Amino acid sequence: MNEAVSSAEGSAHHAAASYSHRRRTLALIAVALAFVIDLLDTTIVNVAVPSIGATLHAPKAALEWIVAGYATAFAVLLIVGGRLGDSHGYRRMFLAGIAAFTATSVACGLAPDTLSLQVARLLQGASAALMVPQVMALVQVMYPPEERYKVYTVFGFLGGFSAALGPIVGGLLIDADWLGLGWRLTFLINLPLGLVSLVAGALLLPPGRGVHPVAVDLRGAALSVVVLFALLTPLIEGPSRDWPAALVLMLLAAVPLGWITWRHLLKRQACHGDALVDPALFRLRKVSLGLLCTLCVNPIMPGYLLVMTFALQTGRGLTAAQMAYACAPIAFGAMTGITLLGPRLNRRIGVRTLLAGIGVSALSLVLCAFALDGALSWPLLLAAQYGMGIGLGLCGPQLSFATLRDVPVASAGVAAGLLTTVQQVAAAFGVALAGLVFFHGLDATAAGGYQRAYLHVLPLLLGLLAVGALGAGRLAKAMRA
Repeated sequence: MNEAVSSAEGSAHHAAASYSHRRRTLALIAVALAFVIDLLDTTIVNVAVPSIGATLHAPKAALEWIVAGYATAFAVLLIVGGRLGDSHGYRRMFLAGIAAFTATSVACGLAPDTLSLQVARLLQGASAALMVPQVMALVQVMYPPEERYKVYTVFGFLGGFSAALGPIVGGLLIDADWLGLGWRLTFLINLPLGLVSLVAGALLLPPGRGVHPVAVDLRGAALSVVVLFALLTPLIEGPSRDWPAALVLMLLAAVPLGWITWRHLLKRQACHGDALVDPALFRLRKVSLGLLCTLCVNPIMPGYLLVMTFALQTGRGLTAAQMAYACAPIAFGAMTGITLLGPRLNRRIGVRTLLAGIGVSALSLVLCAFALDGALSWPLLLAAQYGMGIGLGLCGPQLSFATLRDVPVASAGVAAGLLTTVQQVAAAFGVALAGLVFFHGLDATAAGGYQRAYLHVLPLLLGLLAVGALGAGRLAKAMRA
């Protein structure tokens, strides 16, 4: 009993209990800045990819790894990062994460060659995995349950807006070309932002760890890394290497590796109660349906942005700044979906708002194909981009809410980490699959080759949305049950 009281008194919850409203607000700004930096960095690189390829003479597979490597490292280490916060302290892990993220951002900006940039991006993703879980954990620490909804609404808005804003900021920075740095500015901009968040976090965030620290399942984490590596490496490297037998075998090996990982999770949870992910979560119907929808819906935007970057910049000759302007409607669409349409639709049709978002996204993908056909139609393109933003704004909040709705309080942190992990894995798959289909169907020497390559990707993206819609329909029924 005394030990439990002592643990509570030494926790971050206890330290934050005496915080004034002003200090909580300032501390929230500190972690929100880190949250925005991560989301900007996830999408800002898409606009920089053609410039990186031209400057470093990088092959297409290497460019995909620069995008997908970050998401992969982030995804596989995210839950581990959350567990480290529980056991070693949220502020300590947040500061370590933001410091490492800032340092690896500088390493990306100064990378002399493709391999150095790939390694720096992997380390940057790992740093984000240490930093980001502490953001939501600290929100729970600093705010009582009745005040968290407003805070989560703010983060939902920041999430959608920042993700869509990344390509705009990236395009403007590349076109500005300050000091001749070009694409390097998209990474170096994190230095001042990261330092501000680091100093503010050190001064404002509550010390201490979780009330119930949980050990880290290192074997489960290692197995997860191996499984994802076996899945993503063949998808990214296969097309450029003409699918050698080693890559085919690696892809096939992902199935038994996944089974081994699942068996380990079952055994670890049964024996120790601290598996990397509790298998029981997958038996919750809303969780399983929500994760299925996430795997189908979340690849759309990353894959779409990668393909559109090449179709518009390389195929149509748009400058980085023009690409930024072309992506601006996505940000405005996300704002519209999250702040205006989403809440109104939610009051009327509930989780079926997710189906509306999927429908708008599908329509926008088709509209984009018409915009690229023949002479570039700017009105159609901007309308398509705006629609993609609305789809993002309608799907994201609803999907998170429905997936985590019935998760027990004791598993809330792990479930949130699992959802974020699946979101990042889906983003990596979106880049890998869209890039595979796009470059396989690309004839760069033919007139309109890049536009026709987009048409090859279109059925893939629409097919994913169709499966996502089926899952969303079942999820809506489960919510009414």
